[in-house]
Amino acid sequence: MTATLLALTACYPPSSITITGRGYGHGRGMGQWGAYGYAVDHGWSGTQILQHFYGGTTMPRLASSPRQQVYLTGSTGLEVLVANGLGRLHTSIDGYAGEYPALRIRYVDSTHFQVYSGPGCGGPWTAFPSTTTGSTVRVKGAGGDATEDPRAMIQRCGYGFTRYYRGDMLAIHARDSIVTVNDVDTESLVRSVIPREVSPSWADAGGGRGAAAVRAQAVAARSYAIAGDTRWAGYATTCDSVSCQVYAGYGTRTAGSSTIVKVEDPRTDLATSSTARQIRMASTGRVARTEFSASTGGWSAGGEFPAVRDDGDDTAPNSNHTWSVSFSRSSFEAAFDRFHGGDVGTYEGTDIVARNGLGADGGRVLTLRARFTNVDVTLSGDQLRSLLGLRSNWFSVT
Repeated sequence: MTATLLALTACYPPSSITITGRGYGHGRGMGQWGAYGYAVDHGWSGTQILQHFYGGTTMPRLASSPRQQVYLTGSTGLEVLVANGLGRLHTSIDGYAGEYPALRIRYVDSTHFQVYSGPGCGGPWTAFPSTTTGSTVRVKGAGGDATEDPRAMIQRCGYGFTRYYRGDMLAIHARDSIVTVNDVDTESLVRSVIPREVSPSWADAGGGRGAAAVRAQAVAARSYAIAGDTRWAGYATTCDSVSCQVYAGYGTRTAGSSTIVKVEDPRTDLATSSTARQIRMASTGRVARTEFSASTGGWSAGGEFPAVRDDGDDTAPNSNHTWSVSFSRSSFEAAFDRFHGGDVGTYEGTDIVARNGLGADGGRVLTLRARFTNVDVTLSGDQLRSLLGLRSNWFSVT
């Protein structure tokens, strides 16, 4: 046996598989780290950042701010339990006008809710004499969207924490059950979204140059929300999770504590107010669906907007510009067993069939073939990303 053949035999089958890659997220639209890098390292303005990533769009200012109906994910089937620090909750239920410190709304059937009032989130509860009819019960706090007093806001409680929200809270018949929806002004939504999507400290970076990236995020978040989301048609326009944009209201107070940990931040509030009602408008005349992700790896992925080179992504704080992860051969094979629905056998190697041609190594993986002793498995780069929990679909397998 030759020395070369002995070396190949010694490393087969491999004990581990290493995947190196670039970027974090789907890569469509704006890269958040790219925005940071362009602002801090290249001195770009927020408008320059937006024009770069959202090619073919313009930036008008709306005459007014539309309202958003935010589906609070995880609320399906759960009672709506809300309170107000000033004891001034109002309901939309005919015949029950007045102010209540706390309200509890329970699903009865597809056309009825039972509503209870109480002195606080812990009860005791007194049922309204009759159940409600109609698809929605609206609860208003004491201060609406504009208040800065958390006591006037609606407090959603009962899950080990109390979360404070601007706007109104709705109990809605949907998803064959009950869901909780926060009806809130878009500007108030954006105030909460930005500090969950990027760090408010970015505004201080580079002697304040980073504020341009935060302003760009404000416009992108606003446009994305106003563009709408048909997944929640009939009861909401968006949601509060990473499936839409991360939104957590004004702040949160944990059980047994009197301290509210604010989500909103003065630096991101300034980004919201300084770009108030500014959106990106597509050439078709509709509000652009301005997607964004953490890191493009150096090139955006294209889609609704042209793919562009992202030199800002290679900024020192971005740990996602390049990355590497290793899997044991057994865990790699087990993942493909699940994907294939049977025993794929022993791993032999991976062939990248097609890439998008943009950037290092040929760019994002479109199609690949993983070879095993029992079967070859062909899948997309996005499928492998999901299967293995990779940061993006821009990778190489060794």
